[in-house]
Amino acid sequence: MNNKIKETIQKKGMKTTYVIEKVGLSTSSFYEIMNGRAVPSLMNARKIADVLEVPLDKLFPEDDFKKED
Repeated sequence: MNNKIKETIQKKGMKTTYVIEKVGLSTSSFYEIMNGRAVPSLMNARKIADVLEVPLDKLFPEDDFKKED
């Protein structure tokens, strides 16, 4: 699943470890999601968006879902 997690972290100058800690996921789970190898639950997607202070639809753009169909 495509997402903008890595770009958003870099843009905001945040540390990935900080985001992982605040979201409460394991490091491996977070990296799987960030690298598009896993699909987060809605709850985890919302947590990531909240920590990064971006709207959920900006972090996981709908256009990216359509490309995979």
